[in-house]
Amino acid sequence: MARRKQALLSLASIVLCGSVCFGKTTKISGKIVAYDLMRHSSKAASGVQNEEAIILETPGQKRKFVKVVSSSFGTTQIEQKYFDGTAPVTLEVFRDHSCDESSPTLVSQATLQELGGTYLLTEAFKSSPPSRIKTLECYVAIYRTKK
Repeated sequence: MARRKQALLSLASIVLCGSVCFGKTTKISGKIVAYDLMRHSSKAASGVQNEEAIILETPGQKRKFVKVVSSSFGTTQIEQKYFDGTAPVTLEVFRDHSCDESSPTLVSQATLQELGGTYLLTEAFKSSPPSRIKTLECYVAIYRTKK
Protein backbone atom coordinates (compact mmCIF):
# COMPACT_ATOMS: atom_id res chain seq x y z
CA MET A 1 0.00 0.00 0.00
CA ALA A 2 2.82 2.43 0.88
CA ARG A 3 4.52 1.72 -2.46
CA ARG A 4 1.34 2.47 -4.36
CA LYS A 5 0.88 5.74 -2.48
CA GLN A 6 4.50 6.71 -3.13
CA ALA A 7 4.13 5.87 -6.83
CA LEU A 8 0.97 7.99 -7.10
CA LEU A 9 2.66 10.93 -5.36
CA SER A 10 5.66 10.62 -7.67
CA LEU A 11 3.41 10.54 -10.72
CA ALA A 12 1.48 13.60 -9.50
CA SER A 13 4.76 15.48 -8.98
CA ILE A 14 5.96 14.62 -12.46
CA VAL A 15 2.68 15.75 -14.04
CA LEU A 16 2.74 19.02 -12.07
CA CYS A 17 6.36 19.74 -12.96
CA GLY A 18 5.67 18.88 -16.59
CA SER A 19 2.75 21.27 -16.76
CA VAL A 20 4.87 24.07 -15.29
CA CYS A 21 7.90 23.34 -17.47
CA PHE A 22 6.05 22.76 -20.73
CA GLY A 23 2.85 24.74 -20.14
CA LYS A 24 2.20 27.96 -21.99
CA THR A 25 3.30 30.89 -19.86
CA THR A 26 2.34 34.48 -20.37
CA LYS A 27 2.76 37.80 -18.61
CA ILE A 28 -0.24 39.40 -17.03
CA SER A 29 -0.44 42.95 -15.69
CA GLY A 30 -2.97 44.77 -13.62
CA LYS A 31 -3.84 46.41 -10.35
CA ILE A 32 -4.74 44.35 -7.31
CA VAL A 33 -8.47 44.80 -6.68
CA ALA A 34 -8.71 42.45 -3.71
CA TYR A 35 -6.77 39.72 -1.94
CA ASP A 36 -7.52 36.67 0.18
CA LEU A 37 -6.96 38.01 3.68
CA MET A 38 -6.52 34.58 5.28
CA ARG A 39 -3.74 33.56 2.90
CA HIS A 40 -2.14 37.01 3.09
CA SER A 41 -1.95 37.27 6.87
CA SER A 42 -1.35 33.67 7.93
CA LYS A 43 2.10 33.04 6.51
CA ALA A 44 4.67 30.97 8.35
CA ALA A 45 8.31 32.06 8.35
CA SER A 46 9.56 28.48 8.61
CA GLY A 47 10.21 26.05 5.76
CA VAL A 48 6.59 25.65 4.67
CA GLN A 49 5.21 26.90 1.38
CA ASN A 50 3.08 30.04 1.69
CA GLU A 51 0.40 31.09 -0.77
CA GLU A 52 -1.16 34.36 -1.89
CA ALA A 53 -4.41 34.71 -3.88
CA ILE A 54 -5.30 38.03 -5.51
CA ILE A 55 -7.84 39.42 -7.93
CA LEU A 56 -6.34 41.59 -10.66
CA GLU A 57 -8.07 44.16 -12.82
CA THR A 58 -6.54 43.56 -16.23
CA PRO A 59 -7.51 46.30 -18.68
CA GLY A 60 -7.19 45.33 -22.32
CA GLN A 61 -7.32 41.60 -21.60
CA LYS A 62 -10.04 39.15 -22.61
CA ARG A 63 -11.23 39.03 -19.00
CA LYS A 64 -11.44 42.25 -16.98
CA PHE A 65 -10.80 40.44 -13.67
CA VAL A 66 -8.68 37.34 -13.05
CA LYS A 67 -7.50 35.41 -10.03
CA VAL A 68 -3.77 34.85 -9.57
CA VAL A 69 -2.35 32.39 -7.05
CA SER A 70 1.32 32.58 -6.17
CA SER A 71 3.28 30.43 -3.76
CA SER A 72 6.82 30.19 -2.48
CA PHE A 73 8.73 29.26 0.64
CA GLY A 74 9.24 32.90 1.63
CA THR A 75 6.77 35.15 3.40
CA THR A 76 6.55 37.60 0.46
CA GLN A 77 5.07 36.26 -2.77
CA ILE A 78 4.05 39.69 -4.08
CA GLU A 79 5.68 42.89 -2.87
CA GLN A 80 3.61 44.84 -0.32
CA LYS A 81 3.71 48.05 -2.38
CA TYR A 82 1.14 46.57 -4.80
CA PHE A 83 -1.49 45.85 -2.13
CA ASP A 84 -2.91 49.38 -2.06
CA GLY A 85 -4.24 48.83 -5.60
CA THR A 86 -2.69 51.88 -7.23
CA ALA A 87 0.42 50.45 -8.94
CA PRO A 88 0.16 47.73 -11.59
CA VAL A 89 1.99 44.48 -10.98
CA THR A 90 3.30 42.24 -13.78
CA LEU A 91 3.52 38.51 -13.20
CA GLU A 92 4.57 35.56 -15.33
CA VAL A 93 1.71 33.05 -15.13
CA PHE A 94 0.17 29.94 -16.62
CA ARG A 95 -3.51 29.05 -16.81
CA ASP A 96 -4.87 26.62 -14.19
CA HIS A 97 -8.51 25.62 -14.62
CA SER A 98 -8.55 23.76 -11.29
CA CYS A 99 -8.68 26.96 -9.22
CA ASP A 100 -11.29 28.87 -11.25
CA GLU A 101 -13.83 30.52 -9.01
CA SER A 102 -17.43 31.58 -9.47
CA SER A 103 -19.08 34.50 -7.70
CA PRO A 104 -16.24 35.56 -5.38
CA THR A 105 -17.21 37.54 -2.29
CA LEU A 106 -15.52 40.97 -2.07
CA VAL A 107 -15.70 42.94 1.19
CA SER A 108 -14.37 46.35 2.21
CA GLN A 109 -13.88 45.29 5.84
CA ALA A 110 -13.22 41.80 7.14
CA THR A 111 -15.07 40.37 10.10
CA LEU A 112 -14.37 37.09 11.85
CA GLN A 113 -17.43 35.55 10.20
CA GLU A 114 -16.25 36.54 6.73
CA LEU A 115 -12.56 35.63 6.89
CA GLY A 116 -12.76 32.33 5.05
CA GLY A 117 -13.48 32.46 1.34
CA THR A 118 -13.65 36.24 0.99
CA TYR A 119 -11.45 38.82 -0.65
CA LEU A 120 -10.61 42.11 1.03
CA LEU A 121 -10.75 45.10 -1.33
CA THR A 122 -7.60 47.21 -1.61
CA GLU A 123 -7.77 50.90 -0.63
CA ALA A 124 -7.97 52.02 -4.27
CA PHE A 125 -11.11 49.93 -4.90
CA LYS A 126 -13.02 50.38 -1.61
CA SER A 127 -14.81 53.52 -2.83
CA SER A 128 -15.71 52.00 -6.20
CA PRO A 129 -15.75 48.19 -5.96
CA PRO A 130 -16.29 46.20 -9.14
CA SER A 131 -19.80 45.07 -9.93
CA ARG A 132 -20.60 41.42 -9.32
CA ILE A 133 -17.95 39.16 -10.82
CA LYS A 134 -19.55 35.99 -12.18
CA THR A 135 -16.43 33.92 -12.83
CA LEU A 136 -12.72 34.30 -12.23
CA GLU A 137 -10.29 32.51 -14.47
CA CYS A 138 -7.35 31.37 -12.39
CA TYR A 139 -3.67 31.70 -13.18
CA VAL A 140 -0.69 30.47 -11.22
CA ALA A 141 2.26 32.83 -10.89
CA ILE A 142 5.67 31.40 -11.60
CA TYR A 143 8.02 32.28 -8.77
CA ARG A 144 11.53 33.19 -9.82
CA THR A 145 14.33 34.10 -7.45
CA LYS A 146 16.00 37.44 -8.06
CA LYS A 147 19.55 37.23 -9.34
